[in-house]
Amino acid sequence: MISVSIPGWGDLDIEYLVVDYNGTCAFDGKLKEGVKEIMEKISRHIKVFIITADSYGNIDNEGNTIGFSIIKVNKDQSGKDKARVIRELGPEKVVAIGNGANDATMLKEAALGIGVIGGEGCSAILMKEADLVVNNIVDALGVILHPERLLATLRD
Repeated sequence: MISVSIPGWGDLDIEYLVVDYNGTCAFDGKLKEGVKEIMEKISRHIKVFIITADSYGNIDNEGNTIGFSIIKVNKDQSGKDKARVIRELGPEKVVAIGNGANDATMLKEAALGIGVIGGEGCSAILMKEADLVVNNIVDALGVILHPERLLATLRD
């Protein structure tokens, strides 16, 4: 578990990390450099899931080398499916990271929602639902590894 108390915001006791694949931790269907190593460090403390509508149709091949639990959702209702996964895990125990409009509800449901701008940009809809927006996936994962970084951004 990863825990942090944020004055004026509340306590976070995180058991799960749910990360969107394409556009967030992958670019053009390939996992971004350095991401696997950071997620491996995080997985020593909490369970890591990669969630995807598999836009490039290659997650089965990529998933074999990634080594984390993969959750595939329906392309036609990916936003609803992603939010449902958060609810099933227990929203109060989840950090969700994404960049697309179909990730917005997932971030809203989670105890902590982190938006990633990245190479594909970040949906304005998602930015409205995120608790925190960062430039790239490495920064987002760094906040999970070092939750005290949240204090400067989220405290009252």
